[in-house]
Amino acid sequence: MKKIVLVGAGGHCKVIIDIIKSIEEFEIVGITDKSNICGNLLGIPIIGDDEVLQDLFNKGVEYAFVSLGSIDNLAFRYELYKKLKQIGFKVPTLIHKNSIVSPYASIEEGVCIMANAVVNANAYVGKNSIINTSSIIEHDCIIGDNCHISPGAKLGGNCKIGNNVHIGIGATVIHSINIGENTTIGAGAVVIDNIGDNKVAVGVPAKIIKTKV
Repeated sequence: MKKIVLVGAGGHCKVIIDIIKSIEEFEIVGITDKSNICGNLLGIPIIGDDEVLQDLFNKGVEYAFVSLGSIDNLAFRYELYKKLKQIGFKVPTLIHKNSIVSPYASIEEGVCIMANAVVNANAYVGKNSIINTSSIIEHDCIIGDNCHISPGAKLGGNCKIGNNVHIGIGATVIHSINIGENTTIGAGAVVIDNIGDNKVAVGVPAKIIKTKV
């Protein structure tokens, strides 16, 4: 089996471990974490902070994955992804066996697709994005890099989502909507109009309540 190290030992990491065990392709050699450098997570040892990554790569561990989740700080996830690439790691795509992903969808590296998620035909998911439990990405959607589509969120067909976008739990984005980069859609929101870059939108229908600095 291919050896892989996970980066980030929080709750999201538990789900990544579950996905990896479900697909039986990788052996997890350990988890790195800046704030928790001892113990284990679901039986997988926490082996140190991120400074051990270069040594692991030098010793022949070819694969790594960002197992840090994110609600408010997507930028930090992307910094970790870039660090892994700079070291030389291969960053796989992880797709839970109980998800439904069309063979006509395009999924970039570093994406995790969790249990019961659906990604339909001609959809595109950019690198290092999270497609969380039971979310739906309909046909012809374009999801940018480093996005988080939260559990139960639903995107209608032909939506375009910019880079670094967080769509909250249970939110709905109707068909053909565009959402700009670095924008956050609150939990349970219903988006019926386009939303630009660097916004926070909440409610039913979703209204912009803040512009990010």
